[in-house]
Amino acid sequence: MTSFIQRVDNPEIPPPYKFPGINIMSFRLQADLGKLQGLCDELLNIGSLADRGFQYWAFTDFVDMEIVTYPKMLFDEAPYSSWGYATQQELYFRFYVWKLNSFGGLLFPDLLPELFFPFIYVDNSWSMISGRNVIGFPKVMAQFSPTPVLGVNPLKIKVCALALDTYSPTTELKWHPIVEINPASSLAASQPLNGTWPWAGLTADTADQILGGMLENFLSSLPDEFQFQTVQLKQFRDLPTGACFQAVVNTPFTPYNIGAVNPLPAVSITVNEYDSLKIPTSLGLQANTPLQPLLQYSVSLDMRMDNGSNLFINS
Repeated sequence: MTSFIQRVDNPEIPPPYKFPGINIMSFRLQADLGKLQGLCDELLNIGSLADRGFQYWAFTDFVDMEIVTYPKMLFDEAPYSSWGYATQQELYFRFYVWKLNSFGGLLFPDLLPELFFPFIYVDNSWSMISGRNVIGFPKVMAQFSPTPVLGVNPLKIKVCALALDTYSPTTELKWHPIVEINPASSLAASQPLNGTWPWAGLTADTADQILGGMLENFLSSLPDEFQFQTVQLKQFRDLPTGACFQAVVNTPFTPYNIGAVNPLPAVSITVNEYDSLKIPTSLGLQANTPLQPLLQYSVSLDMRMDNGSNLFINS
């Protein structure tokens, strides 16, 4: 196996990482289950079922949009652990997926659901490059206003990314607001703040009775310290053929010292759409329209990310 050439100025730092004292603001938005399954089929269920040996299913009709403040991001393995630390603001959309393994023509679910992040935005270039090139998360650079967002009162936040408003030879790539959070006059009828992040507000009410029963058992017996898995598509183009390396990657996270889930003030959330960036269409959200979250809360915790693994390489 060829060894990676680690240049001093190369920000591709491999896991493990530690994230002490992070703060998460979570907003649940009504989505379209069919759209979410479409993302699974496009980005996770690559190749053929016979070759993969598994299938990912979306099983909730909502997404969680979360803004994360990282006061410190630590490289947790020598020699990088002696280099220093980074800070970051992050915005992502995530939803729950279940991996079903194929045996004898039948599909059998894993014991636990996983998390899938189809859109991630950060304001730290090292995090963006390592996240994309090493781990496979689809991280894109963003601008947050204000920065940091932690403790903003009133809760008014704008997140911008580079986008092409309309596809045209005369369109310039510019910074556009992709998410706008504004104070609202009152809360919508929201779900109860039950459970521990990242499972807060998740219930066993699913269309599939088997998955519902497994989910109920999982949520009722969740230990104080646990590990959850994320799944993502990692791919790189090759030159000049246009071929690429393509793999479904699994990455484990361990949250600990999880604080209480606290309610956030009433807000409206607008997710904007552009020709080169179609978050609402992809998730089944109303575009360019103020939305009231189904659930909104904040939580503080520490977290560790360990090395990931390839579940399937599409060759």
